[in-house]
Amino acid sequence: MSLVISGKNVLIDGVFQPATLTIEDGVIVTLTEELSSQPEVIHAGARYVIPGLIELHTDNHEKYFEPRPGVHWPHMDALIAHDAQLATAGITTVFDAIALGYGVGASNANRERIAAESINTLLDIRHQGVFRVDHHIHLRCECSCEGTDAYFAPWAGVDGIDLVSLMDHAPGQRQFASIDKYIEYYKKKYGYTDDALKQVMDEHTKASNAFSNLNRQAIAALCAEHQIALASHDDATLKHVEESVSLGCSLAEFPTTLEAGEACHKQGLLVMMGAPNVIRGGSHSGNVAAKDFAARGWLDVLSSDYYPTALLPAAVKLTDPEIGMSLGDAIATVTSNPAKAARLSDRGHLAEGLRGDIVLFSLDQHGVRVAETYVQGHRVF
Repeated sequence: MSLVISGKNVLIDGVFQPATLTIEDGVIVTLTEELSSQPEVIHAGARYVIPGLIELHTDNHEKYFEPRPGVHWPHMDALIAHDAQLATAGITTVFDAIALGYGVGASNANRERIAAESINTLLDIRHQGVFRVDHHIHLRCECSCEGTDAYFAPWAGVDGIDLVSLMDHAPGQRQFASIDKYIEYYKKKYGYTDDALKQVMDEHTKASNAFSNLNRQAIAALCAEHQIALASHDDATLKHVEESVSLGCSLAEFPTTLEAGEACHKQGLLVMMGAPNVIRGGSHSGNVAAKDFAARGWLDVLSSDYYPTALLPAAVKLTDPEIGMSLGDAIATVTSNPAKAARLSDRGHLAEGLRGDIVLFSLDQHGVRVAETYVQGHRVF
């Protein structure tokens, strides 16, 4: 069965133009730069036709796992609901982010158990073909935790685990360069008293000093061995960026300073920032604003992070005069650039031979609205 879509605003090689594309067996087989008048064709009209969105870092599934504090939902039902929301947002490829090794707020053994359950459920549903969109797993490795390298090792090389990031959330550095922000965040999240939080901070700092570098080296080596894409996280200094490059990172998630953003750009690391940061005009952690990177030409990838429906509107917002991206370049931050970062050579563009992952959206005085989403030529929204 074939699917034909024709429209005035089809994104081809970064430019919107009239075109008609045909998808057969999940793949784009023809792409012609002309409109079709055939009645069986899906006529996009003036709506925009773009590749399916690619999300590299979202923990949106967690709110379905625990919709209220203390309410734990069956993981399969939760993931299917999460998957449906992604389709409505135009996301056709997602990397569900799961944390390994975390020393604050939960025992490491409990974290390992929860992570394993989440990973196995995701992989099971993925293999059953139940999901609407294409799911991959992004393992977020907290390096400031004893044993994170051992937690990660059994997952290296498992089909579907296709992105790893190296994190360190210890106080006084990276995302939490501001101690006050660290205190504010963990008090709110876990309800610590001042004395309890001081003990946690001391333990977290000691663990980071003892284990962070060892974990980074070991995990990076496993990623290189199994050809897993590797990302840094919250780089704040030139030293951080140089270390990320030496470890083989190709993506920098959420650099926290202009110094780090510029260094990532110069070193060839693709820079990811949060879509909510773009929509809100700044970071909720008090770090650098995504628009400041974008205006300097340093922003390559957007991630919805915790709010999937922010992804496409944030990309379009990059065309605002204060930033000045073309719409084609803005859409690249949620399509071709994340595909490159994740080593997905079969998607991210509209071209013959690539996957038939397509999104139609409208852009008018009411804002950005996803109208239709297709995964390998099958309509999922």
